[in-house]
Amino acid sequence: MSTVTTTPSSVSALLRMIGYAAPFAKPLALAFVLLVTGTVLEMLSPWLMKIILDDHIAVGISDMPVLLRMGGLLFATYLGSSILQYLQSVLFQETALKIVHNIRNELFAHVLTLPIRYFDNEPTGRLVSRITHDSEVIRQMYVSVMPVMIQAVLRVIGIFIAMALLSLKLMLITLLVIPVMLLAVKLYHKVSNPVIHSVRNELANINARINESLRGMRIVQAMGQEQAQQDQFEQNNTTWSRMKRKTVGIDSLLLMPFTNLLNALILAIVVGWFGYQSNYSVVEVGTLYAFINYLGRFFDPFRQITVQMSSLQQALVASERVFQLLDEKTTSIRTTADAQSPELTQGKVSFENVSLSYDGKHQALKDVSFTVEPGQFVAIVGHSGSGKSSVINLLMGFYGHQQGAVLIDGYPIEQFAPDTLRKGFGLVFQEPYIFNGSIAENISLNNPNITQDDVEAAARKVHADRFICALDGGYQHNSGSEGKALSTGERQLLSFARTIAQNPKILLLDEATANIDGATEHRIKKALITLRENRTTIAVAHRLSTIQDADLILVMDQGRITQQGRHEELLQTEGHYRDLYLAQQAEELLTHT
Repeated sequence: MSTVTTTPSSVSALLRMIGYAAPFAKPLALAFVLLVTGTVLEMLSPWLMKIILDDHIAVGISDMPVLLRMGGLLFATYLGSSILQYLQSVLFQETALKIVHNIRNELFAHVLTLPIRYFDNEPTGRLVSRITHDSEVIRQMYVSVMPVMIQAVLRVIGIFIAMALLSLKLMLITLLVIPVMLLAVKLYHKVSNPVIHSVRNELANINARINESLRGMRIVQAMGQEQAQQDQFEQNNTTWSRMKRKTVGIDSLLLMPFTNLLNALILAIVVGWFGYQSNYSVVEVGTLYAFINYLGRFFDPFRQITVQMSSLQQALVASERVFQLLDEKTTSIRTTADAQSPELTQGKVSFENVSLSYDGKHQALKDVSFTVEPGQFVAIVGHSGSGKSSVINLLMGFYGHQQGAVLIDGYPIEQFAPDTLRKGFGLVFQEPYIFNGSIAENISLNNPNITQDDVEAAARKVHADRFICALDGGYQHNSGSEGKALSTGERQLLSFARTIAQNPKILLLDEATANIDGATEHRIKKALITLRENRTTIAVAHRLSTIQDADLILVMDQGRITQQGRHEELLQTEGHYRDLYLAQQAEELLTHT
């Protein structure tokens, strides 16, 4: 049966899948014992029937007590085999559920630690497909494929022993069929494997298409793109259907029809042999019945194996995709953190000749150097694409720089444990994300160290308590899917409250006031005065009116720092900052006229 897994990746995936069963060795061992016992009882029934036919019925012996005992024993073998089959099936099912439960937990936990760079290139729908559907396909490996394979081997061994006792010559003839069956299995694997890969990949594309369409439904409907989205989905769905039809054709040709043909051929040989033997000696009816019965059972394991080949192939393909995800590196930082990694206590940030490229071709940051002292408020401004947000990305460890050094409290960022680094920073994005849950849960993020009092205090600091208390249920109000029932300004205030509740040493604002109205901006500006106390603040800003009181303003252009200084100093110097300021002033004048 080793022909089933011919490629190194398939073998590796199979071994890793079996490895996940190690914690459940005892229930699996018990299931295998029940499987073996049930198979032995199943193999005994034709032999008992032979004895009843040849030793009693055919010779005219009508000893009813003996016949009843033999009939009862025959019934007991069927009943015992059925009960054991049920028990082992339940054990395999329960164990498979536990194994897949662990795999899904490990997958999701691993995905949460993947670098942001990974999500830039991987559609969300494909990830969802790997965590949910692929892990469910793997479950079939433990539920049906493994038990069927083991039972098939046991049945073949038992059948050959019984056949040899009945007729050694016919057993040897039947033995010649095994290489043909193994060749058919190998051929099926070779032909079906690439097609099944295509089916799985296309299904992931369908999931990705659905996910993108649903998440962007407002854009789809606002821009009248319903038909375009439908056409793209239909294209993916048609490709999937075409690939699926190929698997149906392969299964229909190489599975049942081929084994049925071999079965008919061997059956004809057996009947012919017994017919020939009847010319020279008496052929026992029970022996003929038993041999034909075992012959039918002989092909059953191969039928079961070939029927399960599709499930096995799908499980192997799914496991390769799952393990490919699990093998993704979990950090973009070349971390050297160990048990003695430093703590973030002061909040000093330094960039020393830092360069960053996202694609290895174009530089987002070029030889950037600056220092933010503990407690300082530093703003970063510039046109779109100038490299402002890249500074935030490096500080949060979302990406790793290629040249220079990023220092936190004098230590290279690589020396900090990821958890320590993330807890020390509080980040507010331009686009706030609200989870489905209560307002309190969105602020605390279910952190057990953040009490309800902490939640309410954080909301008051950012002036969010007023609108929260006006909601039905207040802090227990369910924000709904992505908080769409809340305004953009309210979602941003919750984002501020969430960050402050974590009590970070360094506050990072990535254009946090770019998409909010003037009234909300005014409230946030007042809140920032309080929030900046005793913590370092780095703000990527679009609206220059929010950062005029910054201790230092860094002006970036094409990945470089072209100017730096305070607001008043930069206005007195020709350059990008004054151009930006005058342009925004002119825009505000036009807006109010």
